[in-house]
Amino acid sequence: ELDCAFLHFIFWVKIWINIQRADQPTDVHKQGGESLTIDCKFTVSFSYYNRYWYQQPSSGKMIYMTHLYSENENKKDGQYSMVFQKSLKILTLTISALAPRDRAMYFCTVANSTVETGSAIDTIKDPDPTVYQLRDSKFRNTSVCLFTDFESPINETQGTKDSEVFISKNPVLDMRSMDSKSNGALAWSNKIDFTCRSAFTENASFPSPEVPCNAKLIEESFETDMNLNFQNLSVMGLRILLLKVAGFNLLLTLRLWSS
Repeated sequence: ELDCAFLHFIFWVKIWINIQRADQPTDVHKQGGESLTIDCKFTVSFSYYNRYWYQQPSSGKMIYMTHLYSENENKKDGQYSMVFQKSLKILTLTISALAPRDRAMYFCTVANSTVETGSAIDTIKDPDPTVYQLRDSKFRNTSVCLFTDFESPINETQGTKDSEVFISKNPVLDMRSMDSKSNGALAWSNKIDFTCRSAFTENASFPSPEVPCNAKLIEESFETDMNLNFQNLSVMGLRILLLKVAGFNLLLTLRLWSS
């Protein structure tokens, strides 16, 4: 039976970081139903990265298992659970309820990646940073700038003395369905001559001055469709009439039965 069978695992951690490769072969023997713990130690030169675990069974096919973003310390993904010791750069993977399908060679990889989908890794080599400006339509001396989709976190020194720059600890945009994240920073000032170009010095596309991000303009551009409103009212009237007819028929039927 499974509980009495010994499973043989080959734990072989391979890490690719800046063209450096470290192999640590280890044979592990476990019983079915037990848990297996694997440590992956690494060093990186970039601030944001992803850690991936892959499984290679005897068929030779590399199978994606799970991954963990650098800003997250732990994750539970079905049979797999991960704990990250950030100061030591050690990622611990625990596989619970071992079964014969878990007999394989295991790989740990680290990548400076901003977008990943499933088991495929897509690195954005040419990010497209954009700056959006929102100016108060009532008080013209207040302006807010949003800087998004830049490759790496910007330094606070890039903001001018007239602006306050706040850099979020975690990426602003977190699309869990696509498993992707995006860097973001905010800057604002009450100076009349404050511009987003002066707040962020990195190369980025800026909104056209002819089409500012203005809540008042958005309000004015929204118009209701009168024909659509009339159709909605007509449908509601027909529903009310249908309910009245059904109620009248039910009342007549009850009176006939009672007589």
